Amino acid sequence: MIIFIDLVLLENLIVNYFLLFITAQTLSIKIKYKRFFITSVCAALYTLVIFIDELKFMTTIPVTLLVALLIVYGAFGKNKFFFILKATFIYLGYTFVVAGIIVYLENKNTYRLEIENFYARKLFLALMIIYIIGYRILTYIISLQKIKNYTYNIEIYTQGQIIKLKALLDTGNELKEPITNLPVIIVEKEALTSIDSSKYEKMYIPFKAVSGQTNFLYGFKPDKIKINYGDDNFQFKNAIIGICDTKLSEHNEYQGLLSRDII
Repeated sequence: MIIFIDLVLLENLIVNYFLLFITAQTLSIKIKYKRFFITSVCAALYTLVIFIDELKFMTTIPVTLLVALLIVYGAFGKNKFFFILKATFIYLGYTFVVAGIIVYLENKNTYRLEIENFYARKLFLALMIIYIIGYRILTYIISLQKIKNYTYNIEIYTQGQIIKLKALLDTGNELKEPITNLPVIIVEKEALTSIDSSKYEKMYIPFKAVSGQTNFLYGFKPDKIKINYGDDNFQFKNAIIGICDTKLSEHNEYQGLLSRDII
């Protein structure tokens, strides 16, 4: 029997990616597409051991379980041991279900089910791809809609200029400047290149990073800030502008983050 190694690798790559994908969904954690892909490639390469007699010992149950644990660890990164163990059991559970479906489809109707010259295995793989891509597109559309609903056009009046930009309402942004107790609007540094920040009194706004460490944002108080709600509905607000060195939106949908206390 002729076996095409490239097809075996491709099929296993798709299946492993799908298994990691639905495992992440079950655990309600963020899907790391690139990391899942790299891990799936490694998992697909592992399947080649069945064709190498010297490596047949790697197909034993203990080794297979260990490999599954390593696959899950590689996909989800550094997490607590019990989380990795739980994820591994879910991953293995889905593996058995998917394997059972494929075996059932291929053995139904004289060992081969064919729909318009399309084998059941290929159809099942195609459905996996459609599911992953469809989910990705759907979540992207939903995120765009959320951004649209919570994005405001703001105008910053300072140094005789009006700086216009889009800012996203960040309900988790509770930053306040400690001396004035005014809410902080975080703005990308690139959006403020036309002003001379050295002319302002320096304000240092403390905040806690994800790591738990306390860092500081440099800020200033503009003359006024206008927030447009649409249809000639707007308000002038007092707030501090916190200058952010990093890009806030990957696709440049917005250049600032509004504090929930300002809306």
